[in-house]
Amino acid sequence: GGEDRPQRLAAERLRRDGGLSRAAANGAIIFSVCAGYQILGHEFINDLGEREPGLGLLDVVSTRGEGERCVGDVLADIDPRLGLPQLTGFENHQGITHLGPAARPFARTVFGKGNGTGDGTEGAYNDTVFGTYMHGPVMARNPQIADLLLKLALDVNALPPTDDRWYEALRAERVAAATQPA
Repeated sequence: GGEDRPQRLAAERLRRDGGLSRAAANGAIIFSVCAGYQILGHEFINDLGEREPGLGLLDVVSTRGEGERCVGDVLADIDPRLGLPQLTGFENHQGITHLGPAARPFARTVFGKGNGTGDGTEGAYNDTVFGTYMHGPVMARNPQIADLLLKLALDVNALPPTDDRWYEALRAERVAAATQPA
């Protein structure tokens, strides 16, 4: 994530350098949040109010919403193909991200705005490239995402077991907070 001007500068540098695009072409696992998610798409609106080319690693286009910012907790059902439980996070963005035909929604919102399009989608992914608007921080709230990314990177079906009782207690607390009426 990041602010608008640094987002534009990062996109310019990443396009010029080409390293991230080469890494993706070689199968690297890429996980991005908020402004990083927008940079991975075909284009986004920069701090100057202009269309800025992205890296084209995800089939998405981001525009700027005209209404209120999307701020608050998010609860979302992840794409079943990824085999993960509900996600919890925190969003803070005014971007609206439209998925193209080659992008799969990372999740579908139960609570929160997600991509801001009104269709209930949150984030996007293809084989090894993932983007989301969920801060939170999303991996601390959802360590299963980190496990998924590690399994993809290592090309394995399972990781050694860990003691995750602390996580389950924190997760239950955040899911309860996200689903309580205001």
